[in-house]
Amino acid sequence: MFARRALARSATSVRPFCRHQSDAALVQQWIRPQVATPLHETQFETLSITPSLADGLADSDPSILNVRLNRPKKLNSFSLQMWSELDTLFELVEATPSIRAVVVRGEGRCFSSGIDLSAFATLQQVLAANPCEAKKREGLMAFIRRLQHVISAPERCRVPVIAAVHGLAWGAAVDFVSACDLRLSDASADFSVKEIDLAIVADIGTLQRFPLLVGEQRAKELSYTGRSFFGAEAASMGFVLENHVDAPALFAAAAALAQSIASKSPLTIRGIKKTIHYRRDHSTEDSLRQIELWNASMLQSEDLVEAFTAMSTKTPAHFKD
Repeated sequence: MFARRALARSATSVRPFCRHQSDAALVQQWIRPQVATPLHETQFETLSITPSLADGLADSDPSILNVRLNRPKKLNSFSLQMWSELDTLFELVEATPSIRAVVVRGEGRCFSSGIDLSAFATLQQVLAANPCEAKKREGLMAFIRRLQHVISAPERCRVPVIAAVHGLAWGAAVDFVSACDLRLSDASADFSVKEIDLAIVADIGTLQRFPLLVGEQRAKELSYTGRSFFGAEAASMGFVLENHVDAPALFAAAAALAQSIASKSPLTIRGIKKTIHYRRDHSTEDSLRQIELWNASMLQSEDLVEAFTAMSTKTPAHFKD
């Protein structure tokens, strides 16, 4: 009897085993996170990833990650699985020092038609199971916050993220590309702040970033009406950097831009991205203090020596990851 009770206590008191790691291993993990499965070995259901640059280009560059939203039969709509996989993808990019630029495009006819509406039905079912109204609202807030976190991943990413947009880019797609560093389109690109047609106030990034990109008045008009604006208009208002004649030209241009970025000092690229984003959210004086500290810390880099050597010898610079 005593033995049975002891075994029962033992069975109910089992704790998950946390493997001991040396202090050195922990420091290395915190400085440069390691992942169990490398990025290019990770299997995704709603995304496809390759190191190749673009269709029609013979050479590939492992420092550039080509990502495709890969639900063409559903017009690449953002399912909950895609949200989860995008989160994982950008975590893996952070842990892969060899990647210096990311290009995101849609598979098939378009970039993305926006959020998969079945996500709302699933959300309602889960929330309905909780009898407490306050906890339902708390759960909804947590859900929205999670979507915001994923949409903001390109903005947080240590490397530049380029969106190459063809066809539809509605609703959540506008949220996502607004968080990217650079946006390119072709003549077929059809953008829309579609949430207004669902009687929803866009809540995962468009209303926060869009006015900074196109101006408050234009952002209000497009958000109030939900009307489509196409590649040429998007370029004229500054929402996209370039508008190309067709998809092959668009993808080639995105690849060339990514190649140019990847050839530069990755440490310097990170500094530029951080500084521009810091300036957006702070005063000019605060931003000057921020770059003062950055350069005081980073001007001793190997990249600086490599760049000056390459310039003086008129040879290409080769920067370490």
